[in-house]
Amino acid sequence: MFQITSIRRKLSFFLVFTFTFLFILQLSLPWVNAKEAPKPEIKDWQISGIVAALDDGYPQVQGIAFSNLTKYELKNLNKQQAKKIAKKAANVLKDEKVDLLVRRKAVLALSNLGDAAKPYVEDIAAID
Repeated sequence: MFQITSIRRKLSFFLVFTFTFLFILQLSLPWVNAKEAPKPEIKDWQISGIVAALDDGYPQVQGIAFSNLTKYELKNLNKQQAKKIAKKAANVLKDEKVDLLVRRKAVLALSNLGDAAKPYVEDIAAID
């Protein structure tokens, strides 16, 4: 009698565990997606605000502006504006007085700029 109840408990535990695992797996699978959501295109008023924030004297404001640049698709950005932003990011990279987190955000913004950032690849590589 003792062995039968022990086997039933083990079997019921195994069935409950298996059912729960399969149920959770079935509920979580629809949210699994390997595709990255496309970045929105940047509008003129947004880029002018970000450029104005890059001209700000506070490094934290510049860091926020650099992080905002990584949120948008910058392929359709005007080449002159892209070069101007890339130059500002490179200047932040060269300035060792600026916080490392702000410099990291500048590197990420440069990586999002594409061809405009090519002249500054050596500056990125020189960061310690």
